[in-house]
Amino acid sequence: EKERSIRLTLLAVLAGESTFMLGEPGTAKSLVARRISEAFEEPSNKEEAKFFDYLMNQFSQPDEIFGPVSVQELKNDNYKRKTSKYLPKAQFAFLDEIWKANPAIQNALLTILNEKIFRNGGEIEHVPLIGFMSASNELPAKNQGLDAIFDRFLVRILELPISDEDDFREMISAERI
Repeated sequence: EKERSIRLTLLAVLAGESTFMLGEPGTAKSLVARRISEAFEEPSNKEEAKFFDYLMNQFSQPDEIFGPVSVQELKNDNYKRKTSKYLPKAQFAFLDEIWKANPAIQNALLTILNEKIFRNGGEIEHVPLIGFMSASNELPAKNQGLDAIFDRFLVRILELPISDEDDFREMISAERI
């Protein structure tokens, strides 16, 4: 029962657009995102992450998404993050409960989604992002400054629960899309 969601998300990835999935808990939003990433080859660069996912909350910090600050660089008066295996080095990213992210995370996401770059200290890093997917159980709240990031999700999917028990078992046991 997720064929439509998979097709729309795959189309968005191929078109270079980001996807937002709205649905109650347990509607396979993260599974759809993970399966889409499995349709593509592993990165050749060992610094890159194939798939980065994170469940956002109101206390999420930029370190958890973009990587921790390098202590070695701080000793040299450089504020630089260790981005290996974090979102700035990912081919595919899935952020669940995206509207709970704090403004510092959302502002950095805007630059990543718009320009595929990450400002890391005084350097600009290319972000190898092929597909960016996000999800939430709710729409962004009005007048909270979330309009700019919501506008970046041209493909918006309403995820409904699996209605057939056999379909549910088949979905969670399947190895590939």
